[in-house]
Amino acid sequence: MRALPTRKLDKRITRVWRLSAIINVVFWSLICLLPVFIALMVIGADSSQGDSTDILVLTILNVVFAILAVVALIVFVVIVPKIRWIQWSFEVYDQEIDIHKGIFWKKRIIIPLIRVQNVDTRQGPIMRANGLASFTVATAAGEHEIPGLQVQEADELRDRVAILARIAQEDV
Repeated sequence: MRALPTRKLDKRITRVWRLSAIINVVFWSLICLLPVFIALMVIGADSSQGDSTDILVLTILNVVFAILAVVALIVFVVIVPKIRWIQWSFEVYDQEIDIHKGIFWKKRIIIPLIRVQNVDTRQGPIMRANGLASFTVATAAGEHEIPGLQVQEADELRDRVAILARIAQEDV
């Protein structure tokens, strides 16, 4: 069996993943907490609408959602980005691109350069703020992304793979 690829993503990608996780956890926590909190305020303000059991149930529900939000923050902001970075590796060879990723479901993707149709680099606002870009390879089977590269490295990789793919297709 072939050895795993050795090139790693830039360490700053963990900041990007953490910030994305914070945004997602806060958004979904508000989606869950707000309706329960509003119902609690409405029932609590008008005591004729509900009894103390309704208020107790809503309070417990609110506390449970808040605890779940804190646990999600710890898991997805502190733990997962570090493990994700450790598991990510890639290598670009003369004939193929080798990608290894995944925490629970590990993926090993080998992309023959002869199958490459398009290569590009992308930057969202969070990645741009951290000086990072992602490199994307498109084939007939779909797109494969290598996130978290320095902008210059992503551009060089894009240009190199474009040349190697052209050479591979000319050889056929």
